[in-house]
Amino acid sequence: ETWATPYALSIMGRRYTNNCPYGTGDGYGDGRAISVGEIVVPHSRDDDDRGDDDYDDYDALYPHAASRHELQLKGAGRTPFCRGADGRAVLRSSIREFLASEAMHALGVSTTRALSLVVSEEGDTSTRPWYSGSAKARELPKMDDPRLAQYDDRQKREIISQLATQAKSDPDMMVEEKCAMTTRVASSFVRIGHLDLFARRVEMAQMKGGGGKKSPSKEDVKETSQYRELEDMMWHACYREYYRDAYAPYWETRDALGAATALMEGAMTRIAKMVGGWIRVGFVQGNFNADNCLVGGRTMDYGPFGFLDVYHPLSAKWTGSGEHFGFMNQPNAGYANFAVLVESLLPVIDANGGDSDVVRDEMLNKAQTIFTDAVDEVMRTKMGLDCGGDDSAKEAEELWGEMEQLLKIARGDWTLFWRQLTYVAAEYSPAKSGKESAGSYTSDYYDGMLTMLLGDEDTNPFYDALTTENRAGLRAWIERWHVALAECYRSASERSGDAPTSPPEETMRRANPKYTLREWMLVEAYSKADPGKSPMNPFPAKGGDYSGVHELFELCKDPYAEGSAEQHRKYYRRAPDESLRAGGTAFMS
Repeated sequence: ETWATPYALSIMGRRYTNNCPYGTGDGYGDGRAISVGEIVVPHSRDDDDRGDDDYDDYDALYPHAASRHELQLKGAGRTPFCRGADGRAVLRSSIREFLASEAMHALGVSTTRALSLVVSEEGDTSTRPWYSGSAKARELPKMDDPRLAQYDDRQKREIISQLATQAKSDPDMMVEEKCAMTTRVASSFVRIGHLDLFARRVEMAQMKGGGGKKSPSKEDVKETSQYRELEDMMWHACYREYYRDAYAPYWETRDALGAATALMEGAMTRIAKMVGGWIRVGFVQGNFNADNCLVGGRTMDYGPFGFLDVYHPLSAKWTGSGEHFGFMNQPNAGYANFAVLVESLLPVIDANGGDSDVVRDEMLNKAQTIFTDAVDEVMRTKMGLDCGGDDSAKEAEELWGEMEQLLKIARGDWTLFWRQLTYVAAEYSPAKSGKESAGSYTSDYYDGMLTMLLGDEDTNPFYDALTTENRAGLRAWIERWHVALAECYRSASERSGDAPTSPPEETMRRANPKYTLREWMLVEAYSKADPGKSPMNPFPAKGGDYSGVHELFELCKDPYAEGSAEQHRKYYRRAPDESLRAGGTAFMS
C-alpha cells in the first residue's frame, strides 16, 4: 500500500496530432511532471464557528473553510509521456523554476508556487546540451554597414534592434549536471490542453459514429464515454478553480451548459489579468501555448522564460519562441489559448441545448476586449495615469505609443526605465507641488526630471547613448507625461472630495518593481551551485555553493522595496554588456 497514487497526464496542446509520437494525441503529455497528492489546509479556526469534530473531515471543509492544493514533482523520473527521455531535471533548471515562481508570487502575478527544491548530491547526474563560455549571439551589423546605407539612422536602429531578437543559436556542447527535483504547488494543474485532448476524443467519436461525418444527435453524443470524460474534466476544473462561480451554482442540477459558460468567463478574465501582469513586470514565458496555459490563469512551467533586459516587443529567451511568443505578443497568445478552451467546451454547449456558434462568437468577441483592456490598464498604471477618465486613457495610450518607439530604438531597460520614472514622479509629485497647470513649471523643472530619469552610469535605463534627436524627444515626452500626471491627480482629487487621494507615485511604485529575476543574476547563482562538467574536462566539477541562490531568494521576497545598499549596488543596474550576447544568458534552447 502507498499513501499516494502518482500520475502524469496526457495533453493536447495543439489541435492536431503531429506533436504526439503515436499520432493519436495519447502520447504527448507530462514528460517529467508527476502529481503525487492533494492536501486540504483548514483556514484559521478563530474565524470559523465549526466544532472540533467538524474538522475531522477535511474534504468537507473545502472551499468555505479550507484551501486545497495539488502537489507535483518536476524531475522525479520517467512518465508514460517522456518520449524516450529520462524524466529528470537538472539543478540549473530547477533553481530557475524555484526562484522564478517565488519571485512571480512576490511580484503579485498569479503563479504556481515552489514548495521545495531537492538536489541529488553525489548522486544522479544527467547530460544535457548547453552553452560553452564562447557561445555568443550572431554578430549584428553596425550603423555604418554598407548593407544599411539606403536607410536613415532611425531605420538602421530599428533594423538592428529587430535582428537582435533573432540572433540566437543552439547549444554547442554537452554538460553533465546534477539532478534535482522541484515540488510545485497549485490549486490544480488543469491545463487548457487537457480539456482540448478530451474534446478531440469527442470529435473523433462523433466522426466514427457518423461514418466520417459528425453525428447530429446530441443524445448519442452524451452517451459516449468520450463525452462523459470531457464533462467530468470540465466539472473538475470548475470545482478546483472556480467553485463559487462555475461549480456551486450549477452542480446540484447538473447544469453543464451554465457551468461551461461560467468556466469560460472566469478563465477569460484570469488569463487576461495574468498576461497583463507579465507585461507589467517584464516577463516572457517563452512557450505560451495551450498545454502551458492553466485553466486557472496561473503562471506555470518556468522553462525557457526570461525577464526583460533590453526592451523589444518580440523579446524572448527561447530559441524557438518565434514572434508569436514574443513579449508584447503574449496577450495574443493568451487569447489564442483561450480560443482553444472555448473550442474544447463547445461539445458540452452543443450536447446541453446551447448554440455553439453563438457562444463561440460571444466569448471570443468579449475576450478580445478583455485582453486588450488588461494591457491598456497595465500601461496606464505604470505611468501613473490610471486615475482619470476617457481623456486620460487616450492620453496614456498616445504616451505609451511614443515611448515604445524610443525604448525599442535606444534599447531601453524595461525594469530600470519604469522604476526611474517612478522616482521622477515621487520627486516631482503633483501631490506635493500644489501646482496644477503646465504653465506653472519652468524649463529647468523638466530638465531636472530628465536628469533624474537618466540616473547614473549603472542606472541609466538606455543601453545605447541617446542621440540628440532622441534626447530631445525624451525631454518632450517627460513634459507631456508630467502634465498628464498632474491633470490625472487633480481630476481624481476632485472626484474624491474630502477623502484623501493616493499620490500617483504610490500607484507607480506598486506597479513598477525595482528588482526582477534577470537571467544574468540566475546564471551566477546556479553556476556556483553546479558549474557542470563537460566531457572534455577530466576533473570533477566543484559547486555546492548555494549562497547565490539564497541571496536571490531574499531579493525576490520584496521586489518593490528599495532593498539594502548592497542589493541596490549589485542588482539595480543594467545587464552587463557581455550577458546580452552570451549563450545560456541572452538566449537558450
